[in-house]
Amino acid sequence: MGKKYKYIAISSIIILIISYLDFITGYEVSFSIFYTIPIIIITWNLGIKTGILFSFISAVMWFSIDYLTGHRYSHWSINYWGGVVELSFYLLITYLLNKVKTLLEKEKEITKLNLDLISVISHEFNNLLTAIHISNILLKEGEKDKTAERTKFYSIIDQNYTMMREYIKMLLNKSRLESGKLKLNLIRVEIRKLAKEVVSSLEPLILEKNLKIVSDFPSNIIPVKCDPDIIELVISNLISNAIKYSNNGGTIRISIERKNGDAEISVEDNGIGIKKEDIEKITGGFYRTEEGKKQAKGFGIGLRMVKEFLELHGSSLNIESEEGKGSKFYFKLPIYKDEENNSK
Repeated sequence: MGKKYKYIAISSIIILIISYLDFITGYEVSFSIFYTIPIIIITWNLGIKTGILFSFISAVMWFSIDYLTGHRYSHWSINYWGGVVELSFYLLITYLLNKVKTLLEKEKEITKLNLDLISVISHEFNNLLTAIHISNILLKEGEKDKTAERTKFYSIIDQNYTMMREYIKMLLNKSRLESGKLKLNLIRVEIRKLAKEVVSSLEPLILEKNLKIVSDFPSNIIPVKCDPDIIELVISNLISNAIKYSNNGGTIRISIERKNGDAEISVEDNGIGIKKEDIEKITGGFYRTEEGKKQAKGFGIGLRMVKEFLELHGSSLNIESEEGKGSKFYFKLPIYKDEENNSK
């Protein structure tokens, strides 16, 4: 049976049940409101035309039951006017529901178009950035006697390349997440190695602010179960934030430790910190503290994405901070089971 006939059959059965209950209870109990149930089902799934048809059917059933139950009014026309009122009510429900569905579908199409556009533009930007990065490397390697000024310019290009690459990664994954196309590739990942790679990729930003990076990693391998691309983006965003909101010459500590079958990854800085009342707001998206706006540029969406990406992994983002004394961001990932069993 096709979906169309399935919805018609279900709605027809519902109308018959409501009509039967309406008949046996008479005018002592009003069941007329329940006729809207099949109308809603039909209109939402089969469109306004079929919805109008079932509105007429429901109104006729109500009129017939009201007549058959022997309900007598002060004037013979009241029964007919009641049927007209019921029909008008059902038709109004049909129209409004169809309008809502049309608007939702239109909004869905616009959202999909925007997400597709973001995805295409991000891919194109990524290709352009790659070409710029390769050109910058070739220029640096081909130039024998670099002046201090040229070295500074090369460093600026490296910094901007690194920052734009991270923004593009976030946009791509955000659009995939919202469109439902983001599928996690949960595999065994050596989290220490992944964290080191992220730090290495952010080196131009670290050097620019003369920051000290402390890697507090255990000596033994800690494999976790996660999507490496997504968690790389999470760690990169947290370290990038620590860099942006640290003062020149500050310290950033990146820690990894085992905790009851999980690996806890944390990024801690001694930068500007966050007020207690702002901690929840900054993970909501498009919100930045006043101190944060003074310290660095941005859009305030990074931590929201980090939160969403971690939730996909069954984890959560935890924040400890004190204004003027720095912040600590940390989360947990499950230890890869095979390795965990071998270590016991």
